[in-house]
Amino acid sequence: MTAVAQPAERPATSASANHTERSGRLGLASLTAYGAGSIVADTANFGLNTLLLFYLTIVCGLSGSAAGLALGLALVVDAFIDPLVGSLSDNSRSRHGRRHPWMAASAIPIVVAFFLLFSIPAGLSGAGLFAWALIALLAVRIGLSGFGVPYIALGAELSDDYAERSTIVASRVLFSVVAGAVAAFLAFGVFMKGPGGQGHRDAYPPFAISCGVLVLLAAGISTIGTLGARGRLHAAPTDGGGLSSFVAEVREVFQNASFRTLFSACLILFVALGAAAALTLHANTYFWKLQSQAILIITLTYTVGVLVGVFVAGVLARGLEKRIIALCGISLIGLCQLLPAALKVAGLIPHGGEVPVLITASGLGGVGASAALIGFQSMMADAADEHEHLFGARREGLYFAGISLSAKASSGVGALIAGLVLDLIGFPHGLAVSGAAPHLIPPEAIRNLGLLYGPGASLITAVSVMVLLRYRRGRDDHEQIRDALAQRRAGG
Repeated sequence: MTAVAQPAERPATSASANHTERSGRLGLASLTAYGAGSIVADTANFGLNTLLLFYLTIVCGLSGSAAGLALGLALVVDAFIDPLVGSLSDNSRSRHGRRHPWMAASAIPIVVAFFLLFSIPAGLSGAGLFAWALIALLAVRIGLSGFGVPYIALGAELSDDYAERSTIVASRVLFSVVAGAVAAFLAFGVFMKGPGGQGHRDAYPPFAISCGVLVLLAAGISTIGTLGARGRLHAAPTDGGGLSSFVAEVREVFQNASFRTLFSACLILFVALGAAAALTLHANTYFWKLQSQAILIITLTYTVGVLVGVFVAGVLARGLEKRIIALCGISLIGLCQLLPAALKVAGLIPHGGEVPVLITASGLGGVGASAALIGFQSMMADAADEHEHLFGARREGLYFAGISLSAKASSGVGALIAGLVLDLIGFPHGLAVSGAAPHLIPPEAIRNLGLLYGPGASLITAVSVMVLLRYRRGRDDHEQIRDALAQRRAGG
């Protein structure tokens, strides 16, 4: 057990209210309504992480560097928007609480911007194409911040219990599985079905409309369905300064070593996942030479793996610390990134064995991703308690802005790296526009694509493991912190 740091001498704020109600277990209806909110981000993120770089470079003709730059610039804006929304949400006051109004106001902007992003006019090229992609992507990102940061912070406030927080995160992951499976089916099983379907420009707008319907339904269910649990939530601090106190609040959050470690490890992991995801459709199409049906099967296998991972993580949580579960999950992800492409380049996969190998790696990678995600988000909720213990203030919005920003890095920094990689290895863009035959792509460019999207990404994942090894908090530490907070609340 790690020694718990001593708290600063500050009085408890009104954020300590409703502790008794938060100590009770959540009902199935509340867990279901809350979990449904994850469909909003995960449906949009499937398009952003899996399809967008391919759409911009192969279908629309934007260069890899320009596409990566647009995605990277959107992340720079997110670096300010996410913590700003977190701070504003932490300090908001309304009769519906401090989280729900933000969630309700963000759904329609997400849907409109997502449609515009995947409906780029065919005549656009050069600077006009870049500007359209960048503006639409910024609008999607800002909308996702407005919903996602308060939504994840809401989950941390629903319970003070160490174990139930993992259950709450698991409910999010379960609905993430649903979102991933439905989005993949809409993409590769409906609108992009058939040979070369992912290269058909007219497949993307109806895909975006269908995803928009899912986003609106999920946002409504989650926002309205969790209103009944708002009595569990912390009150906004009476001394919240809004924008004027934003910088001070961010500085305060980064003073917590637990937050710094979790944020850094999560950010690095998502960059690795994002770089790999952004190149996966390129790799599946040109390195593995797969048709849409095989791509769909492999993608759905990943979502099944994520579902299995929820139960695996639940079983492991009975005897292992959250940190160990997350470390095992990240390590499994790294192995699944490394081995398939490395074995193919080495000539160790027999003819016809590509799909079984990819299915196996995809399923195991999903298990690892689920374990890592549940571990990270549950540890971040514990770190928010530690923050109250140290500084006397609740900062869930800012804490989970760190998770949100890290996740967005998967299609920001990761996609920027992926776009630069495509140009670096000389991979052609605009293949769907020019009608060039795939066999004209230089063989070394295809080989390097496979090596960089697999083993290359696994090296970044390994760095995440090394950073997370510095996190030392465990169950006993959290129990000490909860006891100290309880005594402070009882005396306040």
